[in-house]
Amino acid sequence: MESSRAAALPCDGWHDADQPADGATIQYRKTARRAPELRNFLENSRLLTFLVISLAIVIFYNQLLQWRHPELAHRKIAPTPLMTPSQEPAAANTAGATGGSAGANVASGATGTISASPARTITITTQLFEAQLTARGGRLASLTLKDYRQSGKPDSPPYQVIAGGDRLPLGMVIERPAGTSDDGDVIYSSDAPAQIEATASGAVVTMTGTTADGVALTKTFTFKPTGYVFDVTGAAAAPAGVKLDGIGLQLSRPLKANAGFRDVPALQADVQGKVMNEAQKAIEKGVAPVTGTITYAGFGDRYFLSALMPQQPVTGTLSMDYAGDEADARIVFAGATKVESQVYMGPKELDVLDAVNPALNKTINFGWTSIIALPFLKLLKLFYRIAPNYGLAIILLTIVVRLLTLPMSIKGQRSMMKMQRLQPQIERIREKHKEDSERLNREMVDLYKRNHVNPLGGCLPMVVQLPVFFGLYEALLNAIELRHAPFVGWITDLSAPDCLHLSWFPLLPFTQCQGLPVLVILMTITAFFQQWLAPRQPDPNQQKMMMYMPVVFSLIFVNMPAGLTLYYFSSNLLGVVQQFILNREFQQLPVPAAT
Repeated sequence: MESSRAAALPCDGWHDADQPADGATIQYRKTARRAPELRNFLENSRLLTFLVISLAIVIFYNQLLQWRHPELAHRKIAPTPLMTPSQEPAAANTAGATGGSAGANVASGATGTISASPARTITITTQLFEAQLTARGGRLASLTLKDYRQSGKPDSPPYQVIAGGDRLPLGMVIERPAGTSDDGDVIYSSDAPAQIEATASGAVVTMTGTTADGVALTKTFTFKPTGYVFDVTGAAAAPAGVKLDGIGLQLSRPLKANAGFRDVPALQADVQGKVMNEAQKAIEKGVAPVTGTITYAGFGDRYFLSALMPQQPVTGTLSMDYAGDEADARIVFAGATKVESQVYMGPKELDVLDAVNPALNKTINFGWTSIIALPFLKLLKLFYRIAPNYGLAIILLTIVVRLLTLPMSIKGQRSMMKMQRLQPQIERIREKHKEDSERLNREMVDLYKRNHVNPLGGCLPMVVQLPVFFGLYEALLNAIELRHAPFVGWITDLSAPDCLHLSWFPLLPFTQCQGLPVLVILMTITAFFQQWLAPRQPDPNQQKMMMYMPVVFSLIFVNMPAGLTLYYFSSNLLGVVQQFILNREFQQLPVPAAT
């Protein structure tokens, strides 16, 4: 657990005596003379640092519990029900939609809902997914991915992209002088058969309908035999006396938390080069419409994405709102009567997104570590080609990361071990010159110079390594490749928390594990051993507290994906070997002569 040790381990030698007399200011000297108690405070700075870090860990862990178990928060989040191809969405929030057509719902921001009455459906099958269109609203009622499962169970059904809700995606938006409406209540007709197989020439479904005020709507869906992209074209023709200000397309979905670690859907878009990630709370509060060139706009969770990619026109206005229990991403093109767009509905897999549009990589939310996390994710996929098991790929990636950080890590550990050897002399100097701060500073600086020791040498290399470990954390957390990926034995899903199921064992508090988190236990044991081998802290109380750190981190990792735990366990194991070798090296070096 190198990154946690880097965050928690105090920097040896960080006290007032480490300030060289030549570089100290006059004000510092006056303060040292007037306030001897300041020295005692600085000498205990390591303890204070540890307490602050411990408090931060407790707060962080509390947030993790709320992300993993939203029911513990003040506002409970129910899991989102998933639709099956045979289910039609139930009607809800029908106020203003009783006219039976989109024309009856002409109001600013109005959104039609799908009625529960039966409507004709058309099923399109490709090599990678099966889609179902419904005549009611001319929308996508279902889309299941053949290569992905709902859960890690062997009998789990294919993954359903359409996450339920009262409204369905791919509605047509109509902008009139009186306001904006959609085609949620229009009954479309089509000559296409009920079952279509996408061949090399593709599968085309054309649907036509008419609003109450006579606007003729046409939607054309074109499906290719391979890939997760299909095309949709929408056109509107207004009769005499009816004016249209523009048309567009919209996607809708609930933003309830999915089962999984911090897997909360959000609205994702790239407008005029600006990347947007808007969660449910932000949309409910209100997000201002954005106008510009729209690269993509839609909804994504941790592993999957549904997005519109306008082709003609490409400059429009993206507006977002939250009605009922779901969010809407609505793109309107002013003055347009025909719009063409690609639609991506599939996994957030790096290679797949790159092949469609490299800009879609931005939907994998690595945060500020993106520049580090992306290369690690590509490296993980490379190792998988070498060893076709993502558990082994993680171990290989761990070895590479340890090798990359080895020079800095060794430098920091050697510096800490040198400081440990100098500790008896430091204590003697402090005792000898405790009444003379300036003399104490000079003696300390001379001691460091004679022994070629940098008092901050144990801290700075670890601080430099922190971005690397954070980037690796984000890469493993967001890798869809680890979703339902097995490792060995009981570990059948590296994206789920580790748990060796034991029917006679009680359910662990705040977890879904009825058994033993074996990887977490092994990670904790190796972390304890690593702490035991590391240089001792001069303060016994600090030493005890440092030994408690593995327990704190075990409580955090018990709810984290097994892939992350496997990385930290492997890293700890390599760290133990490294520390053991360094300890042997220092045992053979002569002890610095006392002054």
